Amino acid sequence: MSNSLYPIFLKLENLSLLIIGGGKVALEKLESVLGNSPETSIKLVAKEIIPEVRTLQNQFSNITLHERAYDDDDFNDTDLAIIAVNDIELAGEIREKAQKKSILVNVADKPDLCDFYLGSIVKKGSLKIAISTNGKSPTIAKRLRETFTEVIPDEMDHVLDNMQHIRHQLTGDFNYKVKELNKITTEYLSDGKVSSKPDMEIEKLINITKTAQRKANIYLAIIGVLLLLGLFGLLVYQFDLADDIQYFLNKDGHIFYWMLFAGFMAEIVAGSMGMGYGVICTTILLLLNVPPPVVSASIHSAESFTTAAGSFSHYKLGNVNKKMVWVLFPLAIVGSVVGALTLSHYGEHYAHIVKPVIACYTLYLGINILRNAFKDKKSGQGKSKRRTNLRVLGLAGGFIDSFAGGGWGPLVTGTLIKEGRIPRYVVGSSTVAKFLLTVTSAITFIFTIGIHHWNIVLGLLLGGVFTAPFSAMLTAKLPTKKMFVVVGIVVILMSLITITKSILS
Repeated sequence: MSNSLYPIFLKLENLSLLIIGGGKVALEKLESVLGNSPETSIKLVAKEIIPEVRTLQNQFSNITLHERAYDDDDFNDTDLAIIAVNDIELAGEIREKAQKKSILVNVADKPDLCDFYLGSIVKKGSLKIAISTNGKSPTIAKRLRETFTEVIPDEMDHVLDNMQHIRHQLTGDFNYKVKELNKITTEYLSDGKVSSKPDMEIEKLINITKTAQRKANIYLAIIGVLLLLGLFGLLVYQFDLADDIQYFLNKDGHIFYWMLFAGFMAEIVAGSMGMGYGVICTTILLLLNVPPPVVSASIHSAESFTTAAGSFSHYKLGNVNKKMVWVLFPLAIVGSVVGALTLSHYGEHYAHIVKPVIACYTLYLGINILRNAFKDKKSGQGKSKRRTNLRVLGLAGGFIDSFAGGGWGPLVTGTLIKEGRIPRYVVGSSTVAKFLLTVTSAITFIFTIGIHHWNIVLGLLLGGVFTAPFSAMLTAKLPTKKMFVVVGIVVILMSLITITKSILS
């Protein structure tokens, strides 16, 4: 149901108010009225009146208390009434009698019986903003009031006084005055205030990502300890697998150790930028001539653990917009399955084509990362933002991420942030959706190409796990812009090498 309320500011001090009830609810209503209109003529009638209400009467001489039962004559010379009795039937009877006398009534905690609501008010001198949730959630209205009160500068009253003075000094017709006032207010709002918003949003995004990363470190460390103790301790001791483990670590040209390095680098990048794990891992694996299906399968298997921890952290921090997740992930999962199946069936036989295609994509991502490091943050502010279809974005992001081994963050998260959506919810919601499609992609690869790539998976996972407890410390000391530059250049160079090798081979 839409909110059909029309917000009206009353000169309540010129009206008379009747409050029926003398308990804590009545006290809350009384304090709300006095906080905004302290000289309002108030008559309060109740069988029992709590001491806090009497204390208010001592402070405000315009309050009259009557400790007795309600009477119909109490509506005489009354403009508005607030019913705060702990009896819904009695409240309904009082409301009917008030309406017969054309008196508007507010029944406490019963939105359906109210003719008007006491809005949550934001006050900054002469500025007042009334917030209504159509009676559904006073708590949300209260939180919004606190937010607006904090955000709106205290100088607002001074600005309003200046605007009033300017308005009185302007000469000319009505249209000319409106045009001049609009010009002045636009210049005021743009003077160092609006232009800083993108910087604040990006900084907030990075801080939220780092906070989530720190929270995730605990779970990542637990996973690492369990893996080490369980796999390398119990199995080695019980089944004497030292030789097998040695073979496992050294096979495929000691790729396990390269994966430790890749996991380390990817975790540092992801901790700093909030994205880029898949891009770094993909470029390194392609450079090592790992088949494209194994590249994507390995990355998604390792990411199943890291994205699980990150998703849980974002959920606990309240960064997840469930509606956005439900719109994104169904088609993202479809896209990831299609991408995994396509890569599984054609990636091995057509590696000479698929490899350079994926490398070209990572090259594009590297250029994009580098461009973000040097772009003018003030550019594009006046442009209107077109909202991308989330389902199409999820489908494309799922396919590209699964087929290319990464790209969900730069494509989906980056697109949503550029549209001006709230960064904390974009990062949290896209991380949860990413976890779901990562698990789906990993399972699809297991059923199509098997699990012979666990030396790569384990290397990536352990590299990230060992790095996670220190990534927040390291990235906090590294300048973000320089990190973007270094990562962009590294991704571009490795992608160009892979493309060159594919062409020459």
